[in-house]
Amino acid sequence: MTTLTFDLYIRATPEQVWQALTDPELVPRWRFGMSFDTDWRTGSPLTSRAPDGSGTVTQCLPGRRLAYDWIQTDQPESNGGHSSTVMYELGAMGAITQLSVVHSNLDPEGLFLKVVQPGWPMLLSSLKTLLETGEPLPFRTGGA
Repeated sequence: MTTLTFDLYIRATPEQVWQALTDPELVPRWRFGMSFDTDWRTGSPLTSRAPDGSGTVTQCLPGRRLAYDWIQTDQPESNGGHSSTVMYELGAMGAITQLSVVHSNLDPEGLFLKVVQPGWPMLLSSLKTLLETGEPLPFRTGGA
């Protein structure tokens, strides 16, 4: 299996970053329309739209760590028929938050990896820009 890791530094508090990761009004703004339906509690189910998917929140420590398993329900074969795991870890550095993102359990031969590997830098750049300027990046894409 393949794991992708990304680290970025955002001029925002961990609470502001957390809100952008979990608020149903903010998530689609930086994720190019993708939204999640969940209460973000450990063990809770989650569903997504654009693309459609389902999973489970596996860890939720507000302001510190968020993780979930997810599978694209309309194309489960794109990741070898199994879910992948996304984990966000936040760390305060004065007026800056270090955000580490780990996306694991990716099929190295799967179509899903070919989409998310270039997609994550776009998403995370949009998240950073949204938090620092109030507007996400205006990429013209259907999703990442």
